Amino acid sequence: MSNFGNEIVYQAVQQDNWWLNGGGWLVLALVNAGLAEQKNRSRWNWFVISLFLGPVATFLIVVWAPVTQPPLELRNPFEKADGRYLTLALLSLLITAGALTFLVAGQTWYTWWISGVGAVAVVVFFLLFLRARAKRMAARAHAYAASDER
Repeated sequence: MSNFGNEIVYQAVQQDNWWLNGGGWLVLALVNAGLAEQKNRSRWNWFVISLFLGPVATFLIVVWAPVTQPPLELRNPFEKADGRYLTLALLSLLITAGALTFLVAGQTWYTWWISGVGAVAVVVFFLLFLRARAKRMAARAHAYAASDER
C-alpha cells in the first residue's frame, strides 16, 4: 500500500512542473494572441513570437500602440464553389490518411471502411472541384470575350 501512495505523491510533484515544462509558455502565447488581435495585429504572428519570447512579447504588445489601419482581410475558402470542394477534398484526404495510419497500426475492420469512404470522398470532391473550376473559368472567358466585343 505504501508503494501506491508513493506513486501518487511522485506524480503530483511531476504535475506541478507543467508550467516550467512549457505549459505556461503555451498559455501565455494564447493570451498574447488575443491581446494582439485587440490591437489590430496578427494573432498567428504574435502567437509564434510569444512561443519564443514569452513575457517580453507580452510587454511589447501592451506597450506598442494599436495599428490604426485594419489588417488585410483574409479570404474565405468557402467563398466560391471550387474553393469549397477543394477544401472538402483536402479534409477528406486528411481523414483518409489518418484512417490508413490507424489501419497500419491496429488493423481493425472499421479502419478499412473509413479508409474506403474517405478515398471515395476525396475523388468525388476533387472531381466536383475540377468541374466547378472549369465552369468558373468558362464564365470568366465568356465575360472577357463579351467585353472585347464592345
